[in-house]
Amino acid sequence: MDVDDVIATFRYYAQLAERLDDAGGEEVGIPSAEHRARICREPCGVAALIVPWNFPMVTTAWKLAPALAAGCTVVLKPSEITPLPELELASAIASAGLPAGVFNAVTGTGTEVGAPLVAHPGVAKVSFTGSTGVGQAVMKRAADTLKGVSLELGGKSSIIIFNDADLDLAVDLVEAGGFFNSGQMCSATSRVLVARELAPRLVARLKERAERIVVGDPFAPGVQMGPLVNRAQFERVLGHIEQGIADGARLLTGGGRPASASGEGFFIAPTIFTDVPATSALWRDEIFGPVLCVRVFDTEQEAVDLANDSHYGLVATVVTADESRGERVARTLEAGVVWVNTPQVIYPQTSWGGYKRSSIGRELGPFGLAAFQEIKQIMSIRHPD
Repeated sequence: MDVDDVIATFRYYAQLAERLDDAGGEEVGIPSAEHRARICREPCGVAALIVPWNFPMVTTAWKLAPALAAGCTVVLKPSEITPLPELELASAIASAGLPAGVFNAVTGTGTEVGAPLVAHPGVAKVSFTGSTGVGQAVMKRAADTLKGVSLELGGKSSIIIFNDADLDLAVDLVEAGGFFNSGQMCSATSRVLVARELAPRLVARLKERAERIVVGDPFAPGVQMGPLVNRAQFERVLGHIEQGIADGARLLTGGGRPASASGEGFFIAPTIFTDVPATSALWRDEIFGPVLCVRVFDTEQEAVDLANDSHYGLVATVVTADESRGERVARTLEAGVVWVNTPQVIYPQTSWGGYKRSSIGRELGPFGLAAFQEIKQIMSIRHPD
């Protein structure tokens, strides 16, 4: 998935770059016979790109391709946990003949590399993807030099399943939205909102599906879900599970190391909670692990209210046979991306980002290119032809 999406992203921004060759700018119609106004889009300068570990190549391409298309030089800081994909990309870029100094990769920790990059007066733009807490620190440090900042941060997203939903489709979407990549994705739809009359059947099917997932060495035949990224993440997810139980949530399945996993590795079984209090951190905080929380609703408005009751607003999924309801609910959800009856497909031509504490700015589409451009207006006297 990483490689295919990276290729599609670079190809898309290569197409946009071909339209930027007119140095004269775009003429704007103004109510004046005397003046001529043009809008020029120029590269913003040196861009610092700070990317996470969970989808290293995709998140790099979403920043690097538009930055290069805009004409910027870049300094890329991979996650210290997963630097190898970006170093392979750096090798490919070098062999492609990009002029020296246009692309630069610097490995290291956030303290050693990320923080100095953000603070450096020679950096004009910072584009960061990662946790909300680190994003806040990036924004504060960038404020000292008043540089541009784009932030792609956390999520605690919902999938809303109405009583007319196709049950097989709903189970597939819940599983993929919660357990793909071991739940380590900002777009995880880990809050499952289901109509009360459909809830018993959905919950039973989800439990059965979760317990069939084979967890273990991702290189072993038949394995469907691998480990968490490291010990710190493993312990963090287990801490959320323990706190959820203490808060009164009912553990339906999972909650610890699966029997199918080997003795080594940071494995957690697919975990499902029901009856989760709305005030619990399990319901409100991003967990970044294979943990689903299920709550029921009685009305459409209640479902929307429950989904919107969050500090985050990255994505959402709606499952319903009623096309008009799907459109109506999608419009009322406070989320930057809404999927209706479809898996989490993403195309570089669209957009990526969310509301509230999930994002500042947007990636992908023309918005991703604009993030690395400065806008200049040139006003001149219109000369007679």
